[in-house]
Amino acid sequence: MKRKLLSGIAAIACLFTFSEADIANLNEAINKAGRQRMLSQRMTKDYSMIGMKINYGNPKEELQKSADLFSVTLEDLIAFAQVKDKPSHQALEEVKKLWDPLKKELLATPQKEKAIATYEATNKLLKAAHKATNAIAATSKESTGEIINVSGRQRMLSQRLASLYMLKVWEVGMDDAELKKAMEQFSAAQTKLEAFPKNTEEINAGLAAVDKDFMFFEVLGVSKSKRYIPSLIARSSNKITGKMNEITKLYEAVK
Repeated sequence: MKRKLLSGIAAIACLFTFSEADIANLNEAINKAGRQRMLSQRMTKDYSMIGMKINYGNPKEELQKSADLFSVTLEDLIAFAQVKDKPSHQALEEVKKLWDPLKKELLATPQKEKAIATYEATNKLLKAAHKATNAIAATSKESTGEIINVSGRQRMLSQRLASLYMLKVWEVGMDDAELKKAMEQFSAAQTKLEAFPKNTEEINAGLAAVDKDFMFFEVLGVSKSKRYIPSLIARSSNKITGKMNEITKLYEAVK
């Protein structure tokens, strides 16, 4: 049990290891823009856990850190795109319009009756962040631009799986359709990443580790059992996100 707890803490810490200095290059911009998608879903997960009074992983602290990181990164991306690409800059400004009011709602005391509305608002933020990421990635002339985008999106999907599971546990009226869809999307992207011809041994090893944790979701995520295990789902999602952070950074260095 102690080993599992330490593993979970390490995975959570890994999520906050990015430097927030000015963005140095396009690959870094794609990576950080993609991470914004993940943060939108992690905040939904944490909001739900706080609402259910589940304290595993300190979701209140994680939510605050995620919100702060989203704000700082968004300003960095806007500054980067302003001098690099007009469509990307416009897409990021749309993200900002959605983010400013949503941040206040997410950091307020969670209310069950507002859970679906908050979920829908973070979904709009996710779509806007995805559009911005694709706009930035489209300016890349390197073969790794797309794969960085795909790898980064896996971080989002791992947190989306957890957020949808938490909403299911909270019993706010969510069915399994979106959860199943997210699983299918994650599995398809893993297949694409594993087939990328420029994968290094380290990348392949990391992807294999992610596959093992994803199997946990496949078995338990859509189970019809009413014996829910939110803390284990939270731990697994953070482990996957942490590992995909590492893999996405490795893809940045691939030529």
